[in-house]
Amino acid sequence: MFVVASCAMMEQAQAPSLETIAQRMPEHLAGFVLGEAAQRPGPSLALDYATPNRSAVGSVLVYAGATGTVPNDPAAPAIDRELTAAVAELSEAPQGRTGRRLAERDRATSVEAGLRCAMMTGAFGRAPVLRQVCIGGADGRFVKIQVTMADRRPPPADAMAFAGAALAAVRGP
Repeated sequence: MFVVASCAMMEQAQAPSLETIAQRMPEHLAGFVLGEAAQRPGPSLALDYATPNRSAVGSVLVYAGATGTVPNDPAAPAIDRELTAAVAELSEAPQGRTGRRLAERDRATSVEAGLRCAMMTGAFGRAPVLRQVCIGGADGRFVKIQVTMADRRPPPADAMAFAGAALAAVRGP
């Protein structure tokens, strides 16, 4: 037990700072452009992206796990638990915003991208939307990536390409 805890502490000590991650995040990722980047309590790093015409918006949140180190394996139970929590949070109607409805449609693991993702469908008011939420691991931290766009054909953006590029950028060289 002591050895596992020591390894987790060493991995987190070697992990790049949130400032370093923020500085190395590219301005352009799979057709999305970086907007605001902010450190939040927790500590966590939040980065907002959008397509130039704002037909799709994306967010990247980098944060520590509540218990120990976070695995990089997208099939790990800890990754799936974090995705389940994210889906539950997104499925609940926010206080005072009863016009937003989202429900999980399907879930998939992309080993190549290192992500476990859920596709959600619903509406913001009368506008049908798609939201993809993905969880991956990088340097002992969770990386949650969300893309929201209008539900139309063809889709306004490639959500999976953005999610994979974002996780790769957080993981760094």
